[in-house]
Amino acid sequence: MIYVIFLLNLILTILVEGIVIISLFHRRDFVYYSVLCNILTNPTLNLILMIVIHFFGVRYYTPALIVLELIVLFVEAHVIKLLCQLSGIKAMSVSCLMNLTSLAFGVLCCKIVCTIV
Repeated sequence: MIYVIFLLNLILTILVEGIVIISLFHRRDFVYYSVLCNILTNPTLNLILMIVIHFFGVRYYTPALIVLELIVLFVEAHVIKLLCQLSGIKAMSVSCLMNLTSLAFGVLCCKIVCTIV
């Protein structure tokens, strides 16, 4: 069951962040690079969150999420900078916009699911 959740998280993140980057640049190769970034960072983030919750409890979810999202932000900005050949500031701005959008979408989805269940 956890694999389904991880896969769903990855697919939704790829879709949301792909929409953001295609809206900004209108380039398919940038969407491909975004997908590569997310394949690297999204499952890792979710796995670490699962481990944190398992060992430390759910009260550490939000602090761990904030720290991990900041790490992902910098990792993805670096990858975007290298692959898309953007300036550091522009890559950081793109990464920030993509990650804030997908995080907001994820929080909204969780609230909807929690309301239904």
